[in-house]
Amino acid sequence: MAKKDKRKPSPISVSKPVPRRLLGIAHDGEGDHHPVWRLSLLDAEYDGEWHWNIDKNTIVRIVPFLSEMERLTWNEIWNHQAGGQRRRGSKHKLIPIDHLCDPAQRRAAELNLDEWEEMFRFRLAGPERLWGILSDETPRVFYPVWWDPNHKICPNRDT
Repeated sequence: MAKKDKRKPSPISVSKPVPRRLLGIAHDGEGDHHPVWRLSLLDAEYDGEWHWNIDKNTIVRIVPFLSEMERLTWNEIWNHQAGGQRRRGSKHKLIPIDHLCDPAQRRAAELNLDEWEEMFRFRLAGPERLWGILSDETPRVFYPVWWDPNHKICPNRDT
Protein backbone atom coordinates (compact mmCIF):
# COMPACT_ATOMS: atom_id res chain seq x y z
CA MET A 1 0.00 0.00 0.00
CA ALA A 2 1.39 3.40 -0.99
CA LYS A 3 1.91 6.12 1.60
CA LYS A 4 -0.45 9.08 1.53
CA ASP A 5 1.10 12.41 0.66
CA LYS A 6 0.50 14.62 3.71
CA ARG A 7 1.69 17.83 2.09
CA LYS A 8 -0.83 20.61 1.86
CA PRO A 9 -1.76 21.70 -1.64
CA SER A 10 -0.07 24.91 -2.66
CA PRO A 11 -2.34 27.96 -2.70
CA ILE A 12 -3.43 29.29 -6.04
CA SER A 13 -1.47 32.38 -6.90
CA VAL A 14 -2.48 35.08 -9.33
CA SER A 15 0.42 36.53 -11.21
CA LYS A 16 0.32 40.17 -12.20
CA PRO A 17 1.13 41.24 -15.73
CA VAL A 18 4.64 42.51 -16.24
CA PRO A 19 4.78 46.31 -15.86
CA ARG A 20 5.80 48.05 -19.05
CA ARG A 21 5.21 51.28 -20.92
CA LEU A 22 2.65 50.39 -23.57
CA LEU A 23 2.06 53.51 -25.67
CA GLY A 24 2.95 51.68 -28.90
CA ILE A 25 0.62 48.76 -28.23
CA ALA A 26 -1.60 49.22 -31.27
CA HIS A 27 1.34 49.53 -33.60
CA ASP A 28 3.53 46.65 -32.49
CA GLY A 29 2.15 44.02 -34.88
CA GLU A 30 0.07 42.37 -32.17
CA GLY A 31 -2.92 44.68 -32.51
CA ASP A 32 -4.73 42.10 -34.63
CA HIS A 33 -5.55 40.05 -31.53
CA HIS A 34 -8.86 40.30 -29.74
CA PRO A 35 -8.88 41.47 -26.12
CA VAL A 36 -9.18 39.13 -23.19
CA TRP A 37 -10.58 40.09 -19.78
CA ARG A 38 -9.41 38.99 -16.35
CA LEU A 39 -10.89 40.17 -13.07
CA SER A 40 -8.07 39.41 -10.64
CA LEU A 41 -7.19 43.12 -10.13
CA LEU A 42 -10.77 44.34 -9.65
CA ASP A 43 -10.83 46.80 -6.74
CA ALA A 44 -14.10 45.61 -5.21
CA GLU A 45 -13.22 46.94 -1.74
CA TYR A 46 -13.04 50.63 -2.67
CA ASP A 47 -16.19 52.56 -1.80
CA GLY A 48 -15.45 56.07 -3.00
CA GLU A 49 -16.38 58.06 -6.10
CA TRP A 50 -15.46 55.14 -8.35
CA HIS A 51 -16.60 51.78 -7.12
CA TRP A 52 -18.16 48.44 -7.99
CA ASN A 53 -21.31 48.92 -5.91
CA ILE A 54 -23.34 48.91 -9.09
CA ASP A 55 -26.93 48.09 -9.90
CA LYS A 56 -28.38 45.75 -12.49
CA ASN A 57 -28.84 48.57 -15.04
CA THR A 58 -25.12 49.36 -14.88
CA ILE A 59 -24.16 45.71 -15.30
CA VAL A 60 -26.48 45.56 -18.30
CA ARG A 61 -24.46 48.42 -19.86
CA ILE A 62 -20.95 47.17 -18.96
CA VAL A 63 -21.29 43.52 -20.00
CA PRO A 64 -22.62 44.19 -23.54
CA PHE A 65 -19.96 46.89 -23.97
CA LEU A 66 -17.20 44.41 -23.09
CA SER A 67 -18.83 41.82 -25.31
CA GLU A 68 -18.78 44.31 -28.19
CA MET A 69 -15.12 45.18 -27.52
CA GLU A 70 -14.25 41.48 -27.42
CA ARG A 71 -15.41 41.14 -31.03
CA LEU A 72 -12.95 43.82 -32.14
CA THR A 73 -9.19 43.68 -32.45
CA TRP A 74 -6.99 45.94 -30.36
CA ASN A 75 -6.25 47.98 -33.50
CA GLU A 76 -9.97 48.54 -34.03
CA ILE A 77 -10.45 49.50 -30.39
CA TRP A 78 -7.47 51.83 -30.57
CA ASN A 79 -8.89 53.53 -33.66
CA HIS A 80 -12.27 54.41 -32.10
CA GLN A 81 -12.58 58.18 -32.06
CA ALA A 82 -14.41 60.42 -29.61
CA GLY A 83 -15.35 64.06 -29.68
CA GLY A 84 -16.83 66.37 -32.23
CA GLN A 85 -15.31 67.91 -35.33
CA ARG A 86 -13.11 70.33 -33.41
CA ARG A 87 -11.84 68.01 -30.70
CA ARG A 88 -11.22 64.44 -31.79
CA GLY A 89 -9.12 61.86 -30.04
CA SER A 90 -8.88 58.22 -29.10
CA LYS A 91 -12.00 57.04 -27.33
CA HIS A 92 -10.14 54.26 -25.48
CA LYS A 93 -6.59 54.96 -24.42
CA LEU A 94 -3.68 54.70 -22.04
CA ILE A 95 -3.38 57.44 -19.43
CA PRO A 96 -0.23 57.96 -17.35
CA ILE A 97 -0.91 57.19 -13.70
CA ASP A 98 0.54 60.54 -12.70
CA HIS A 99 -2.32 62.21 -14.66
CA LEU A 100 -4.94 60.61 -12.42
CA CYS A 101 -6.49 62.58 -9.56
CA ASP A 102 -4.60 62.38 -6.26
CA PRO A 103 -7.04 59.95 -4.58
CA ALA A 104 -6.78 57.56 -7.57
CA GLN A 105 -2.98 57.75 -7.49
CA ARG A 106 -3.01 56.97 -3.75
CA ARG A 107 -5.42 54.07 -4.25
CA ALA A 108 -3.29 52.71 -7.12
CA ALA A 109 -0.29 52.79 -4.76
CA GLU A 110 -2.27 50.96 -2.05
CA LEU A 111 -3.12 48.28 -4.63
CA ASN A 112 0.52 48.13 -5.82
CA LEU A 113 -0.62 49.29 -9.26
CA ASP A 114 1.73 52.25 -9.26
CA GLU A 115 4.44 49.97 -10.65
CA TRP A 116 2.70 50.47 -14.00
CA GLU A 117 3.29 53.80 -15.67
CA GLU A 118 -0.13 53.87 -17.29
CA MET A 119 -3.66 52.64 -16.90
CA PHE A 120 -5.94 51.88 -19.82
CA ARG A 121 -9.43 53.27 -19.84
CA PHE A 122 -12.45 52.43 -21.90
CA ARG A 123 -14.93 55.21 -22.47
CA LEU A 124 -18.50 53.96 -22.48
CA ALA A 125 -21.31 56.50 -22.78
CA GLY A 126 -21.12 60.10 -21.56
CA PRO A 127 -18.94 60.33 -18.45
CA GLU A 128 -18.71 56.56 -17.82
CA ARG A 129 -15.20 55.08 -17.81
CA LEU A 130 -13.84 51.62 -17.12
CA TRP A 131 -10.25 51.76 -15.84
CA GLY A 132 -7.74 48.97 -15.67
CA ILE A 133 -4.34 47.55 -16.42
CA LEU A 134 -3.43 46.44 -19.92
CA SER A 135 -0.95 43.59 -19.98
CA ASP A 136 1.93 42.96 -22.31
CA GLU A 137 0.77 39.39 -22.91
CA THR A 138 -0.32 38.04 -26.27
CA PRO A 139 -3.23 38.34 -26.64
CA ARG A 140 -3.47 41.57 -24.67
CA VAL A 141 -5.35 41.22 -21.42
CA PHE A 142 -7.38 44.00 -19.85
CA TYR A 143 -7.66 43.76 -16.05
CA PRO A 144 -10.56 46.01 -14.97
CA VAL A 145 -9.79 47.84 -11.74
CA TRP A 146 -12.32 50.66 -11.33
CA TRP A 147 -15.76 51.61 -12.61
CA ASP A 148 -15.82 55.42 -12.87
CA PRO A 149 -19.44 56.37 -13.63
CA ASN A 150 -18.94 60.13 -13.25
CA HIS A 151 -15.55 60.70 -14.89
CA LYS A 152 -13.79 61.51 -11.59
CA ILE A 153 -10.51 59.58 -11.92
CA CYS A 154 -9.04 61.82 -14.62
CA PRO A 155 -11.52 64.62 -15.26
CA ASN A 156 -9.19 67.32 -16.61
CA ARG A 157 -6.82 65.55 -18.99
CA ASP A 158 -9.03 62.73 -20.16
CA THR A 159 -11.48 63.28 -23.01
